Amino acid sequence: MKNLLIPILIFAGISMNAIGQEKSSKELKGDKYYFNYSFDKSIDLYNRANQLTPEGQRNLAVSYSNIDKTVESEEAYLKLINTGKEIVPEDYYSYSMILKSNGKYAESQKWMDRFIELKPNDLRVKDYLSHKASLPELKKDFGKYKITNLNINSEALDFGTSYYKDQIVFASTRSTPRMIVRKYNWTGKPFWDIYVSDVDGGQLKSPVIFDKSMNGKLHDGPVSFNHDGTQIAYTKNNYDHKRKDEVIELQIWLSSFKDDQWTDPEPFVLNNVKYSVGQPFLTSDGRTMYFTSDMPGGFGGTDIYRITRNAAGVWGKAENLGNQINTEGDEMFPFLEQKSNSFFFSSNGRFGLGGLDMFTSVMNETGFGPATNMGSPLNTQYDDFALIINDKMNKGYFSSSRPGGKGGDDIYAFDVLIPDIIEDVDFIVKAPLNIPYKPIIREYFPLRNYIFFKAGTTEIPARYVLLKKDQVRDFKEDQLESIASLDVHARSARQMTVYYNILNILGDRMGKNPSSSIKLVGSSAQGPEKARKMAESCKNYLVDVFDINPSRILVEGRIKPKIPSEKVGGKLELELLREEDERVSIESATPALLNQFYSGNESMPFEPVQIVNGQENSVDGFATFNVAGAEKTLRSWALKLEGENGEVQHFGPFTQDMVEIDQRSILGDNLKQNYKVTMTGQTKSGAVITKESNLQLELLPPITSPEVTRFSIIFEFDDSRSISIYEKYLTDVVVPKITSGGIVIIHGFTDVIGEVEHNRKLSIARATEVKNIIEKGLSNAGINDVKLDVQGFGEDVDTAPFENLLPERHFYNRTVIIDIKNN
Repeated sequence: MKNLLIPILIFAGISMNAIGQEKSSKELKGDKYYFNYSFDKSIDLYNRANQLTPEGQRNLAVSYSNIDKTVESEEAYLKLINTGKEIVPEDYYSYSMILKSNGKYAESQKWMDRFIELKPNDLRVKDYLSHKASLPELKKDFGKYKITNLNINSEALDFGTSYYKDQIVFASTRSTPRMIVRKYNWTGKPFWDIYVSDVDGGQLKSPVIFDKSMNGKLHDGPVSFNHDGTQIAYTKNNYDHKRKDEVIELQIWLSSFKDDQWTDPEPFVLNNVKYSVGQPFLTSDGRTMYFTSDMPGGFGGTDIYRITRNAAGVWGKAENLGNQINTEGDEMFPFLEQKSNSFFFSSNGRFGLGGLDMFTSVMNETGFGPATNMGSPLNTQYDDFALIINDKMNKGYFSSSRPGGKGGDDIYAFDVLIPDIIEDVDFIVKAPLNIPYKPIIREYFPLRNYIFFKAGTTEIPARYVLLKKDQVRDFKEDQLESIASLDVHARSARQMTVYYNILNILGDRMGKNPSSSIKLVGSSAQGPEKARKMAESCKNYLVDVFDINPSRILVEGRIKPKIPSEKVGGKLELELLREEDERVSIESATPALLNQFYSGNESMPFEPVQIVNGQENSVDGFATFNVAGAEKTLRSWALKLEGENGEVQHFGPFTQDMVEIDQRSILGDNLKQNYKVTMTGQTKSGAVITKESNLQLELLPPITSPEVTRFSIIFEFDDSRSISIYEKYLTDVVVPKITSGGIVIIHGFTDVIGEVEHNRKLSIARATEVKNIIEKGLSNAGINDVKLDVQGFGEDVDTAPFENLLPERHFYNRTVIIDIKNN
């Protein structure tokens, strides 16, 4: 319903002075009626003008839209756009939305794409891109709801229901016996007043004026009550103050029921002549109020806010509900069902079927879950808004301008025929056996600076860990390795767990180093455009989730990578690209991001992540946290461990059903500790599940054993030559870790590409090259009593660090592993 928008929204559109084109007298007069909401008169005058300025043509399109003549509005917008003069991005968005209201979804998508090109970071764009594929599902009626057009509807506008004891209160423009009937310019109907109606089965009956003292000269309603009906908050026009631009702002007024009558209404603390507030919703205790406003500082259009008052009735600071709810469009009509924490609102800024659509989000401890469009038949291509629902979540009401009603806006009842499935998971915590410490390995694990993609898609593969925005604060680079146990044959899932967090590590490091910048270079056999989109997928993730400024990330697309994956030294070109060449390479000249010895070289890895673990630990050395059903039910889950000493640790977020965390990573310097474990997960529908358990950990006294320090050197395909930058790394970083009398074990490995014997010799050559550089460094340091053990295992599947199943594992198997055991 267009005239439900806070009046100042008429000015949220672009108002521009014509450049080089003078307005005619008819257009000027049309402007006067336009800004006074007399849209039928403004339309008449605009159409009678010989020629309109772009601003006048825009006003004509908006005028048609505001009185629900969407076909005429579509024609007016098209004429504006075809002029090519003074077009602003919002024109493309408005035209796209009008096309959608007329059921032209494919055409709407075309103009939305134009808007996306101009405003790629707009919240409406991000929501559109995330949900546009769901259009067929939104349009389908799955039989979940039964909808009833109520008998009390009239040719007037009836809308905005609210629960009041066992009755329903709503706003309506229906006429009542009075001396003077004032009419609203926008609709040509009376101003809306507040009515109350009894509930009779599935219908409302006998509507009457709620309270004459609350119905003034202009708009009054919609309203909201606390649970026992002793407090009311309602919207009304501020007709005591008329602004020079002829906008009369909306305000919220409050009253209490005392001594069998409503007290004199008092103005809400945020009422202001410079902006509007309205559409209040009071929580059951009356202490918290949600409301709609176009006050400065929001995301744009109208936003939904929340405010709470103390026991003395003093209101605190209003809180914008944030971008999980609000967009640059219009969000309005908040309603919270408090037993389920289900939050409902209406929006024309989020992806929907057209006009205002109704959305739901689950409120949790940290904010709101993802907004979900409620779909057909609740939503249509017309305005659907102001949903309320009972505490059993099986009946409710909403308002709509859809065809088939009795007036411009009607009130509909709905029954939920198929209730939402209650989502739940089981949470089981298992402590490891009481085992002694084992020798530990401190590994400096290099991060290969590639993200590998599948042919034919530009989406980041699912094996890479992608966080939600609200999970970023729990991300800790130094805890990634402790969520997976060792596999057989010394293969470790730890290293892959670290690598698959490559984008999160990058986002975290860029956040901690605000002056850093990167370049994402996509390469694809399907062409530079596809390669560039691959790079943009990575960029969008860093921008959206980690709030990295887009200007810090450059993107490029090419057919072949700068360093092809399967040629000696990576410097020669291939006639056919390999699977490993379908990738995005990360380049940077910032030492804090890439290894300081490798900065600026595209082929070199990230600054290593330090992994500390017990190589000889059995699986019984790990505490097991099993969230049965997580992969099916949850978007993600995280752990909070509270020790009896007051220390709090966080692990996660995770997406799999079960994780194992090394108990030494949990205990730290302690040998024994009891923990309260809290698992918090977010369901795929946005709900929050919390489970609690206990965990007791105890270690035997530590065994005295030397620590092993491990380094890995990654080679390019079929390469055995440690070029100068490797020599510097080995000399300046690795050699200083070796002490007199120590043992250095150097093992070479390859992938499975090539002949077995060739790969065996190649692995020996790699290990020998590393040994030669280390020997030279030790000699220069005056150390000559270190034992060096050199072996090459080739592609031996029993000893290879990783299984050769994916491109990244091929790269990580082209390695030499250096283990340093000092006395």
